[in-house]
Amino acid sequence: MGDAAPVTEPDLPTEPPVELSAESSAESSAESSADLTGEERAAIRAFMQRCEVRLSTIHRVASALLSGAGLLVLLPYVERDAVTTVLRALLHGPLSVTRGLLVAAVVLSIVLVLVLFWLVILQLTRFYFHANHIRRGDVETFTPRFTLTGIRLPLDELGPGATAVYDELRGTQFNLDLLVPTNRRGRERIDRQLDAYPGLIAEGPRGDIDRVDALMELAASRRRNLLDEVVKLEYGLARHMLRLQVVVLRYVKSLLVVAISVPASFVAAAAVSDPTGLTVTDQRWVAATMAIWAPVIIIVVTTPVRWVENLLRAEGATRSTVQADPELTHVEDVASYLALVAWLVAFAALVMLAFDHPLSRLGAVATYTALVASPVLLVAALWRWRGQAAHARRPRG
Repeated sequence: MGDAAPVTEPDLPTEPPVELSAESSAESSAESSADLTGEERAAIRAFMQRCEVRLSTIHRVASALLSGAGLLVLLPYVERDAVTTVLRALLHGPLSVTRGLLVAAVVLSIVLVLVLFWLVILQLTRFYFHANHIRRGDVETFTPRFTLTGIRLPLDELGPGATAVYDELRGTQFNLDLLVPTNRRGRERIDRQLDAYPGLIAEGPRGDIDRVDALMELAASRRRNLLDEVVKLEYGLARHMLRLQVVVLRYVKSLLVVAISVPASFVAAAAVSDPTGLTVTDQRWVAATMAIWAPVIIIVVTTPVRWVENLLRAEGATRSTVQADPELTHVEDVASYLALVAWLVAFAALVMLAFDHPLSRLGAVATYTALVASPVLLVAALWRWRGQAAHARRPRG
């Protein structure tokens, strides 16, 4: 069953730290639900089965994003043309100021795509791993754990006789061998892992049952009563949903950025494919392409959140603050800042190439069109990125 203990912002409800020595609290927990009727227990078990199905669906979605099929297909086209073709042409020969500016713009476009890909993988890692908070006396220990915890039999499912047999079976060597190898090297490896987390296991001589209990804690595998399991599932599902919506939005934004960067990479690669060498006209094409690409990236990366806001307004919302959610807008902020720097560099190169070098009639039309269109696109992009954030919060009658 999935459990939730977040490690990053925003802070979410988390389970209280586990008192390893609080056996009496476990017994009282079992007693607190011992008066459940048969129908109530059946309803709880049916609900838990529904939760397991929902968790399975959530993890199928996360697994599809983990494969990153769309990004992995498009990413090589961006990096191959930008690196092997455009950068090689710009770096071949004497390095002028305009060439240096264009190299910086192309490198920023590569960095932007890789940073977005990094942020998607980062959020997926945070989706699958959380913090496990354990307290033994005055010592607190935080250990990493997988999002899906181990499953143990609820405390209130067995009577005293069956519980005694259960405890006896847990201590048999045959079952202990499933977690703790019988050889010395295997035990030493486990001891080194447990020693990395002070307070996880008591000091002094330790037996295999002590190692098993500590490994169970590393897997967040704890015995609870049925009602405790219900609460754990409810909190765990909420945590999964909150994290998954962030992952999906990051993936969609990254996919859109890569999809827009592919044609820009093709145009820039075509511009520098002149076999006679890189000319001033080729540099103008690269500069114009990057100066148009940068504001379009800002518009594209901010679009998914606006789609969500439009959905809210279509349902009757008179105001929306989705753009104020730092988890949902972190990727677009990072991408927009990088794109803005790339635009400044590319536009500076375009201005120098337009006024410091002679232009043909056709070249003048294309260059001046880019000089006008690029700032207009940038103003629209900045308004979409920052200006609409304040405007969207205003109620609409």
